[in-house]
Amino acid sequence: MKNLILKWLGLDNVLRLDDNDYIDDCIANYNSRHYDLDGMASKLEDMDYLTQDLESRGNRWDEISDNLEGIDLENMIAETEQKLDKVQQLDDRLTELLEGYKLDVRLVQEDF
Repeated sequence: MKNLILKWLGLDNVLRLDDNDYIDDCIANYNSRHYDLDGMASKLEDMDYLTQDLESRGNRWDEISDNLEGIDLENMIAETEQKLDKVQQLDDRLTELLEGYKLDVRLVQEDF
C-alpha cells in the first residue's frame, strides 16, 4: 500500500534513487514553476547596487565636509579681493590707453 501511495504522489522514483541531485532538480523545477527566482535574484542584485551607490555617495559627502573644514575662508576672501583689485587696475589702465580713440565700425555688404 505504501508503494501505491508513493507512486500516486509521484514520489516512488525519488525514494528509490539515492541520488540527491534528482531531489534537488525536482525542488528547483517546482520552485521555478511557482516563483520567478531569476527575477527575484535580479531585483536583489539591483537593490545591492543601489545600496552600495548610496553608501559611496555618503562617503563622498563626508570627504567634501572634511575638505570644507580645511579651507581658510578669510584667506580665500583676501586673495579674491586682491585678484579683483588687479582686474580693476588693468581695466583702468586700458581705459587710460584708449582715451581719445574712437572705435569706428563699418559694415560692408559683399555679393558672392
